[in-house]
Amino acid sequence: MKNTTIYLVTLLLLYSCELVDVLENDPPNNLVAENVVKNETDARALLNGVYTTITSRVSAYYYMYSELIPSAMIGSMSVSGAGSIHGQFSNNEVQFDNIFVRDYWLIIYKVMDLANNSIVQTSQLSDQLISDEVRKELLGEAHYLRAMATFDALRYFGQFFDETSNLGIILHTEPSNFVTRHKARNTVAACYTQILSDLDKAIADAPDYTVTYRASKTAAKALKSKVLLYQGKYAEAAALADEVINEGTTTLEADFETAFSKGLNSSEMILMTYRDENSDSEDNNRKRFYTGRTSNSTWFATLMDSDPRRPFTYSGTTVLKTNNAAVYRPTYFLRLAEMYLIKAEGLAFSGATLLEASEPLNVIRNRAGIGDSPALTIDELKDDIFNEIARELAFENGSEWFAAIRFDKAMTLKPTITSSNQYILPIPEEEINGNGSLTLADQNPGYEGI
Repeated sequence: MKNTTIYLVTLLLLYSCELVDVLENDPPNNLVAENVVKNETDARALLNGVYTTITSRVSAYYYMYSELIPSAMIGSMSVSGAGSIHGQFSNNEVQFDNIFVRDYWLIIYKVMDLANNSIVQTSQLSDQLISDEVRKELLGEAHYLRAMATFDALRYFGQFFDETSNLGIILHTEPSNFVTRHKARNTVAACYTQILSDLDKAIADAPDYTVTYRASKTAAKALKSKVLLYQGKYAEAAALADEVINEGTTTLEADFETAFSKGLNSSEMILMTYRDENSDSEDNNRKRFYTGRTSNSTWFATLMDSDPRRPFTYSGTTVLKTNNAAVYRPTYFLRLAEMYLIKAEGLAFSGATLLEASEPLNVIRNRAGIGDSPALTIDELKDDIFNEIARELAFENGSEWFAAIRFDKAMTLKPTITSSNQYILPIPEEEINGNGSLTLADQNPGYEGI
């Protein structure tokens, strides 16, 4: 018999946690949509609640585990915390009942659900209570946030690397309740279609880029270029990344260190978490409690040895880039440097010449002080692109982990990875037990018999 009661109690406890204000409007104390959205101010507050859910203490599993889990799984971070449960990620032996996998799943779907509530409630406000322009912009942001959460769910829990696979994730495009939460898994292709649809809506309607911590048209283009890259639509990904590079809303900082030392004011940050002296408190920012250890005996340490970026990335015992107290320990979702690397990867895999594909890569290499790529062939250049992704984007939203999968290097770099089944996490047992449309047969491969 399915343990629906236990699942729902867990879900309700998570939803009832107090949200910490880090944006301009406090979210309502009770985010029950029908009680909240009576006017434009309420609509803005409900949307702010989505952002707050990503950045608050109770939601550490979104911002913090997007760094810890993938870095531990590929070995750029050798230890993600104490205890055997954390060690499962480092050893690539994740169990289906891992509580951090469960909590990561829950928080991603919580963000998705709050975005759905924002979309529905804002859409239903009468024209007398909200202007057309404000409605469009709020909906654009909400569609972006739903796309981001859906893409993250797919990357971690679905076979994102095979668009013909039936093993996508569960798509939720309406607020979840006791009836609508029971849904089957969707195909990977259907998941990508939904993500791209949301991003196209955000590109059309989200606000123009003004700050680094809110969704924008620029952020939507940047994320779409990334999604297209994961789909293997390389030429399209490169073209859209080039559009972001050339639109002028963001610019590369003069050097790697400055990209992070300016915090929210960095000119190349496209989307990051909001952090200030108030939100970086013991009560709110869980990254105050982890150092993120590295090791001197991994492929990553060898790659970083003598690289000018190492002193600003990690110290050997502490990850510095994302646990930088001077800028209140933000999490980086998208920045302009990644667009150059997406453009390089897209060109290299879509038949561009060596010179064409090298150009965006060399921009980042030269900014770092290591000079042009010495590659003489496209295959050599692809290796350089992967290496540059790892050096430049380490600990940023799983960049090095997912690049290792895309470039088919994960099993070579990490001996404990022996199957593509280990590329994704198990569907939490609470979801299988509590979702009436799932059975044990819907578990991800490699976890059925655990």
